[in-house]
Amino acid sequence: MRKLLIATLLFASATTNAQTQPPAPPAPAPAPEAVIGSAKAPLPQREADYIVIIQNARRQYAASKSIDARRNVRMAMQSTVHLYMGLSHRAQDWVGVFKDSKKNPEGSQSLEIEIAPGVTVATWDNPTADATSDTMLKQSSALGKLVYGLSIGEEVMFSADLLGSVVGNDDDMVLRPRVIARFSQLKKLDETDPVH
Repeated sequence: MRKLLIATLLFASATTNAQTQPPAPPAPAPAPEAVIGSAKAPLPQREADYIVIIQNARRQYAASKSIDARRNVRMAMQSTVHLYMGLSHRAQDWVGVFKDSKKNPEGSQSLEIEIAPGVTVATWDNPTADATSDTMLKQSSALGKLVYGLSIGEEVMFSADLLGSVVGNDDDMVLRPRVIARFSQLKKLDETDPVH
């Protein structure tokens, strides 16, 4: 009998303490994942939002256990990018690092800028692929001369019309997405006036 009484008193005491204690504060929301751009400069919001779409898809892709699941992640990423871009497929004052340029005998050159690890915005890299897009730069143009003087890894700011993603296998499209663009402005980040 005594054991029951002591247990009852302990239960009553615990209940009273529980009722008089203020409720625990809610757990803090998890911090949003950091947006990882290639340039050290602050990212414009639209560019940061685009990179977040890619980062989220990559996380889901890495967690996928089957070919079908990875394909579904790739298709969902494409849909999300398409909905996000809407009617304005314009990159305005985006930042990145100069990655590559190739000249060809026909007087044009390619341009490739990395905006986040493995995410590039580029022209086509040969005149045949570029025949209907007109993305390559004329070597003699102001943009072409600026690109010729850039060093790999140099930070740049650019504006461009984003024409679309290069279609490839699921790995390429999620882990190494490449967007073809028609560049209209470009400048080194340490310079004030963009080149058109």
